This record gives sequence, C-alpha cells and structure tokens, in this order.
Amino acid sequence: MNHQIIERKKKYQNSRQEQIQKEKRIERARSLVFLLFIINILIFYNTKISIFKFLFFTLILLFFLLVFIHNNTKKEKERIRHYLEIIEKYEKRNTEQWQEENFETTEQSEDFLYDLDILGKNSLFQYLDFTVSLGGKRKLQETLTLKNIKYEQIKQNQQAIKELKDKFEFTLYFEEELLNIEQIKKTDFKEYLNLFDTQKKYTKNFLKVSIILSFITTLFLLLTCFSILTPIYFTAFALIQIIISYISIYKYKEQFDKIAKCSRKFSKLKNIYKFIENTQFTSAKNKRLQEQIINGKMVLNKLIHIANLDSFRLNFLSYIIGNIFFALNPIILNNYNKLIEKENKNFKISIDALEEIETLVSLTTIAYIKKEICLPKIDKELSLNIENMKHPLLQEKKCISNSFNSNKDINIITGSNMSGKTSFMRTIGINLVLAYIGTFVNAKEFTCPIMKIFTSINVKDDIKKGISTFYGELKRIKNILDYNKEKEIPLIIFIDEIFKGTNYNDRIFGAKEVLKKLASLNCIVFLTTHDFELCEIKEKKINNYHFEEFYKENKIYFDYKIKQGKCNTTNAKYLMRKMKIID
Repeated sequence: MNHQIIERKKKYQNSRQEQIQKEKRIERARSLVFLLFIINILIFYNTKISIFKFLFFTLILLFFLLVFIHNNTKKEKERIRHYLEIIEKYEKRNTEQWQEENFETTEQSEDFLYDLDILGKNSLFQYLDFTVSLGGKRKLQETLTLKNIKYEQIKQNQQAIKELKDKFEFTLYFEEELLNIEQIKKTDFKEYLNLFDTQKKYTKNFLKVSIILSFITTLFLLLTCFSILTPIYFTAFALIQIIISYISIYKYKEQFDKIAKCSRKFSKLKNIYKFIENTQFTSAKNKRLQEQIINGKMVLNKLIHIANLDSFRLNFLSYIIGNIFFALNPIILNNYNKLIEKENKNFKISIDALEEIETLVSLTTIAYIKKEICLPKIDKELSLNIENMKHPLLQEKKCISNSFNSNKDINIITGSNMSGKTSFMRTIGINLVLAYIGTFVNAKEFTCPIMKIFTSINVKDDIKKGISTFYGELKRIKNILDYNKEKEIPLIIFIDEIFKGTNYNDRIFGAKEVLKKLASLNCIVFLTTHDFELCEIKEKKINNYHFEEFYKENKIYFDYKIKQGKCNTTNAKYLMRKMKIID
C-alpha cells in the first residue's frame, strides 16, 4: 500500500474525531444559547430592563452564528467521510473484497478481453475502476480494449500516471469533488452535449427589434413619470413587449428547454473544473487535459451566466419586468446561440478531458496498491523480458512471482492439473494490457514491444449458433492466421489446451500443423498442453517449459514456478482418488 494512502488515512481518522467532538461542543453551545435566550425573554418581559433587550438581539445573532458554524462542521465531517470511504475502497484492493463491488460493462467482441479477465466480473476493469461518472466508466473500458495503441500514446500515459502516483491528495480530492455532484453515478455528460446543437435558427433581427422596443418603453415610462406623456403610450408598448415575449417562448421553446437542461446538468461541473484548474501539473498529457478543462470552464462560466438570466423567467414579476425593460428572452437566446456557435467544440473537448482524467486516476490504482511495480519499457525488438512478475488481481503477499524471457519463439508449457499453466499465460497477458495502456505493471522489470494480443483460452460452445467447442477453437486460430496476412504488427498468442474439443489423433495432427504455421509468423506464442508429443517437435523456434507438483505426507503441493523442459509428472489419478472417483 502506498505510504500516501496510509498517511492520509491516519490524518482523516484524527480529523474525523476532531470534527465529531467539535460538533458536540457546538450543539451544547447552541442549546445553552437557546436556553439563555428563553430566560432572557422571560426576565425582559417581567422587568423591561434595557440590558436584556440588548441581550435579546445578541443571543439571536450568536445562535445563528452557531447554526452557521455547525452546518460548516457537518459539511467538513461529510467531506472527511467521503475521503475515508475512498481510502477504504483502495484498501479493499489488497484483499478479495473488491470482487464484491457492483460493476457493469458492455459486451465486446475481442476474445482476449474475457480470456485474460480484462472485462467482466472479478476483472481488471473492476479492480482498476475508480471512475464515478458513466462517461468515465465508458472511457476506462474503451482504454482497456487496446484500440489503436501507439508508442507515443503509451509514453504520454506513463508520464501522466507517474505524476499522479505522487499526487494521491489530488486523486482523493478529485474523486470527492465528483462524488459531490448530484446523480453523478447515473450521469453521462456526453448525452447532454446535443443540447449544444441548435435546430431552429434564431434571428438577430428579433433581438434588435426587442431592444429598440425596450428602449422606447423605458423612455415612455420616464416621460410618463414627468407627466410629459399620458400612461397609455407606456402601457401599449409594455403590452406589446409582453406579447412578443410569450410568442418567443412558443417559437423557441426547444432552445429555452435546452438552456434550462444545460444549466441544471453542466453547472454542476463548476467546482470540479475550478479544482483541476488550480492544480499544478508537469507532465505533457496532464497539462494538456488541464488546458482543455480551463477552456471548457470559460464556456461553463458563460453558460452559468445565461442560466442565471434564464432563472428570471421562472418568476412572473421578474419575467414581466425583464422582458418589458431589458429584452430578457431575446438576450438569453442571443447569448446562448452565440455561445454554442463559437465555443461548443471547446466544451465538448473539456468533457472528454474530464473523462480522461477519471481514467488516468483509475489507471494509477496499481501504483497505489502494489509494492512490486515498474513502468514497462516499450521496445521495438520482438522479445519479452520479465523479472518477478505477479498477477495484479491476486493478493501480492500470496502471489508467486515468475521471471521469463522469450524472443520470436513458440513456448510450449506442460504440467499437471492446477499447477499454474493457464494462470501464467493470463499473468503475462494482463500485465501486457497494463503496459499498453501506459500504466505500471506488477513486476520488477518488464520489457516488451507493441503486439496484437490473440487468445484461445476460455473457448465455449454456442448451442444457439450451432458452434461446438472444437469449431470455436478453429475460428480463433483462423482469426490469428488471417490477421497476420493483413497487418505488419507482431502478434502475441496465448493458446490453452489446443484443440481440447476433439479426439486425440485429430488433436495431435491439428496441433502440429498449427505449430508449423505459427513458426512462420512474426509472433511470440504461449501454448499449454497435456500432449507430450508436441514437446518432441523438432523446430528451432519451439521451447519447452513446465510447472510441477510435489507431495508431502500424501498431500499435493505446487510451487507455481515455471521451469525449463517438459513435465515428467502427472496428478490426475491422485486428484481422482482424492475426490473418491476411483479407488
């Protein structure tokens, strides 16, 4: 656990106790002042002494002052409670309690996202997810799908996340500010960006005519006050203004509705935008996102100003006065249309920037929680160099680390049931995903190139589509071979128990043919199998590795360490006897 989290937890636990004690003292003081106020009234009623009259007003002021202080104390206590809840959520990442959290992801077509536990229940997405808004969750999920990853993008993310790693206070305040936004967990701000698109064009002539009429109406009022004109002129022009205002409400109803919705939704972003604006950043990406937020804040301030004007329409008296003397409706429409014509692009970019910051905060989770971490080195050479790698979703103290090096090879992994073959592949795969999104991996050292990830691990049949497990495996292999014909990017391929869905003879024949084709590709392959015949293939690119078990007092144990060479042990009979399936 990052030392910043531990320090902050202690600080806010102490602060919370202080706020609780302070709140109790204020409540007692307020009760005492109220009691003195009642006593003062009774004494003043009976004596009429002037000093008690002075005390009457003094106690009232003191009582309201204590109410004000008490409300601020409650707000501060609530803020600290949010901080501690966020810290507790980080602490859960060191246990298995994070798996109990609610999550929601949309379906994706990429097989590796589910084979490597990137999406779905108890997945990397669920582990990393500290986003609050719906848009932030969507952005995090999109990031994990690894679409259009580029070297420069990875480097920028690494710099941004490295900076955030040492800014846990920013992370804490940022998440707390988001939580303060009403209905934030059900809000996708991008759904409201269409409010910045006009459908019925507003004419400026309407504004000009309304301003002229307002000026004339005001002038007639002044002339009426000085008895130069009779009230009929002012009354006539005032009625004309009121009629025009109601016509404009009907004609531009859609735009007025948009203004009202904008003000309700986007004005909630004012505090979070201000907070980001006042934060000091040094990394290029964080500074760029901050600049986009600042540009959006300028638009937001104008929108809030328009919303404040629009609020006058809700009161009958202010609506009448505003439209008679100040052309309220036309000015609101003019300012709104002027804003969305010139600034809607900047505001849309700022919403995307806010969601990107949410994502970066989530991607920093590994750095806050794990001890054995590093920023991967992204190399151009097709090779993997890994030292002390662990699975990020497992408790670090219980997880066994492995080191591994591979060039443009096919790595066949054998071993007994439950020895760790598939978990080893998943560990490499999930750390590769972390590397490609530009964050820390759970390893001491990690060097890799950018590769397209393919998997054939959790292949299932589909009775509705008439697809058997074996045919599902064939489709996965076909996708790999077809992709390589079109793309120059190297591949990394994870295949678990190749062709397990068919008979022994066909499985061996098919596996050997597939290995020959894979040997010609620009790729690194990890393939697990129980078929030792595959280990005997004479091909320079093929390397054999294995996991093994050992027995102590008639109990089976695994060290989960990968070793060179093929496996020479099995444990199927032992497990079947243990389950009392065989004698």
